[in-house]
Amino acid sequence: MFIFDLKGHPVFKFGRTQGVSTPVDMVVKDGRIYLVQEGKPYVEIFNYRGESIGRVIPPEDMPFAPGRITIDEDNNIYVVNKSKNTCLVFDKNDTFIGSIGEGLPSLTGVAVSKDRVYLITPFGGRTVRVYDKKGNFIMAFEAIEGEGGTLGLPTNAAIGGGLLWVVDSLKGVSVYKDDGIKLFQFGESGPENWQLFFPMDIDFDTGSMVYIVNRGSKNISVFT
Repeated sequence: MFIFDLKGHPVFKFGRTQGVSTPVDMVVKDGRIYLVQEGKPYVEIFNYRGESIGRVIPPEDMPFAPGRITIDEDNNIYVVNKSKNTCLVFDKNDTFIGSIGEGLPSLTGVAVSKDRVYLITPFGGRTVRVYDKKGNFIMAFEAIEGEGGTLGLPTNAAIGGGLLWVVDSLKGVSVYKDDGIKLFQFGESGPENWQLFFPMDIDFDTGSMVYIVNRGSKNISVFT
């Protein structure tokens, strides 16, 4: 785990000594780092000193293989459960309160707006499935090429500026309105610093910057 300042300078890191070996995704909430790791059936909580201070887990009888994770404006946590292709929801106190999306053919990512939950389901039909926060299905849109859509290999998404930004490892980033209308796409593929090379994740700061994690070039691209 690396912590950088906004100019990209490393500030602090922690890793194997603290039991971190295969990180998948993370969010920061109330000064705590919520970390998902491959092969661990829980979300581990760290402080900024790299000390483990707790875990987030569902009920004991529920198989849990956590994947992508995000939070909403009320500090509720949404975690992809790869064991069941569903999204688990935990409240601001890290207590399990339910799941969203049942019987999905695939599930790679989740994004949350003020009143909607977007599940990224690249295979088996529509790519973006939209629910309200009570888990009621609203609609689905977009698809991968060959199934009537324009995407290649979508991995995750995030909400920025009231829009849905879908990260596609093969096609860059596609941006949609909340009604599913595609506005634009960007991110030429390649290994150069100004290109996206197998992008995997996206996030935003409180200003106007967009941060995209590139798995292929092992760096973070920053856009306005």
